[in-house]
Amino acid sequence: MRAIVPVDNGKVAVADVDEVAGDLIIEVAAFSVNRGETFQLERPRDGWRPGKDIAGRVVESTGEGPPVGSRVVAHLPHSGWAERVAAPATQVAVLPDDISFAQAAALPLAGLTALRLLRTAGSVIGRRILLTGASGGVGHYFTELAAAAGASVTAVVSTPERGERLLDLGAETLVYDVSDASGPFDLVLESVGGSSLPIALSKLTAGGQLIWFGEASRRSVELDFFNLFDGPENTTIRHFHYTDGRDDEDLATLVRLVAAGRLHPELGRVEDWSQTDVVLDALRNRRIRGNAVLTLQEETPPMDPKTVVTKYVEAAAAGDRPTMRDSFAPDVVWTYPGDLPLSGEWKGRDAVLDEFLGAAGDLFAPGTRVTITLTNVIADGEQVFAEWTSRATARAGGAYDNKCAAVFTVSGERIVAVREYTDTDHTRRVLFPQG
Repeated sequence: MRAIVPVDNGKVAVADVDEVAGDLIIEVAAFSVNRGETFQLERPRDGWRPGKDIAGRVVESTGEGPPVGSRVVAHLPHSGWAERVAAPATQVAVLPDDISFAQAAALPLAGLTALRLLRTAGSVIGRRILLTGASGGVGHYFTELAAAAGASVTAVVSTPERGERLLDLGAETLVYDVSDASGPFDLVLESVGGSSLPIALSKLTAGGQLIWFGEASRRSVELDFFNLFDGPENTTIRHFHYTDGRDDEDLATLVRLVAAGRLHPELGRVEDWSQTDVVLDALRNRRIRGNAVLTLQEETPPMDPKTVVTKYVEAAAAGDRPTMRDSFAPDVVWTYPGDLPLSGEWKGRDAVLDEFLGAAGDLFAPGTRVTITLTNVIADGEQVFAEWTSRATARAGGAYDNKCAAVFTVSGERIVAVREYTDTDHTRRVLFPQG
């Protein structure tokens, strides 16, 4: 399989590597690039490949975790920039159809960091928070989560353009240099290092807390603790590492928040994975706001329920049994009310296709195809009402010309229930003339 591997001077290239094995094998549709990975690429360890954040579809499973075919997001220790990856079930969460692979790929490292920072900070309602280095993925996620929880967030960014989206997500104030932040603050989240940390520390209220979770400037911090006597005495400085917590549970929380419209991945740049080197360069030089995502395949938008039903009826009209079968969920239930020999309830895809629809086909003259014409489709959420006409020569010789309708229930792009209605008097007279 193909994967992205490190080469000289922080660059990467696509190369053939060995296939992977594990509890779950995921075909990667998209992956996210994090700034920390650009640092690791400068001095890669032997045998190491980059890639922590991926989204895709399960293609093999040993029985642990989501079944084959599931859309998932995963947080890996490494090697995620590849066509396929292996992941333990404890690092994977299932995706609903309305979250794209590109959105999901932007969730793991940045989203987990923001979620766990908020958890570490405790209750933030009514608290004033200073967030440095706020224009990346972590900053966007944390700002939205903290603002929704009642915090007043001051975000430090380099330019107005890089901070514009943070205001939309709930930041109260933007500043373009940490020294311009108007304190005091109850909490400082510091990820820049160098001169930024001591300045941010001086903005704390007495008894406040600074949580250090990065050093994006790549410059060491120098602290003179005697300066604390001139400002925030009794300050707590705490180091935070984002790996504290269960990935599967916290990824599921992030997915739930996105699905509910309470968390919005900020996709600063989305490119084909052939452009990984270009995107890495842009990320190093701070030309990307939010998350950078690379895609390996185009994602087909999920079919809406109306399209699912239309596709099924058209397949029935064409006699396309494979498409008809694929349109049904395995446990589909088809109900045909009344007291005709055809009336009843069929449970399961095989029963619907073979016992109900197959038996109905035997009621017509051999070699005759039933002409089905779709005349109307109306959708309301998962419920779809469809009308069609059916015309053919009955086995008994009569002309069958019936108006049919059905209420379809669709879930996960599959029909899960059908309740069909026809002119049963016409059906009785033409298809069952002998009673």
